[in-house]
Amino acid sequence: MKKILISVCLMMAVFLPLAAEGATVDSVLTSLTSRNVTTGNFIQEKYSAKLKKPLKSSGSYVFCRDGIVWQTLKPFKSSMTITQTSLIQVKADGSKTVIDGSANEVFRSVANTVSSLFSGTRTELEAVFKIDSFTADKGIWNMALTPKDATIASALKRVEIGGKLTGNEASLDSMTIAQSDTESTKYTLKDQNYKKELSDVEKALFK
Repeated sequence: MKKILISVCLMMAVFLPLAAEGATVDSVLTSLTSRNVTTGNFIQEKYSAKLKKPLKSSGSYVFCRDGIVWQTLKPFKSSMTITQTSLIQVKADGSKTVIDGSANEVFRSVANTVSSLFSGTRTELEAVFKIDSFTADKGIWNMALTPKDATIASALKRVEIGGKLTGNEASLDSMTIAQSDTESTKYTLKDQNYKKELSDVEKALFK
């Protein structure tokens, strides 16, 4: 439960619209809230020393200020929606579970972390993460983070994100979350679409 919350919230936290090539950490964070809604498709690969080959899944996502929706289409259909107060899970058979996180200390810790990242200030980011590296050169940007917060650090060791820079716009194309030295999850993001508001169908996913 805790690892699910942290992984999804990190997805929210790092889905950054970036500034132009030569961007700084500050300009990246300043532009954090410039896009109201981002949708797209993903491929997830889970790596572990216990596995002979990575476990793969794919689907679509919705990212907005209300939260994030992670809809897995293959190998099995399911969806997970996380907001500031709840976690909504829908299984392949259509059964729905809503978990109230308002009284859960772990949930509130992660949700508050996401809120601080959405403030778009380096001070708030560095209260939770150490920025190990940031580069923006030749049309490519990359950032590496390690958690300071004990709740997050208990579930992951390092986060690496990267993407392309095109003029004044940028895309987040990859994210790797290392849970330990032997376990990691890589997300490849594509087909990004940016819009001002959620559709009626997308709004329903948050209820």
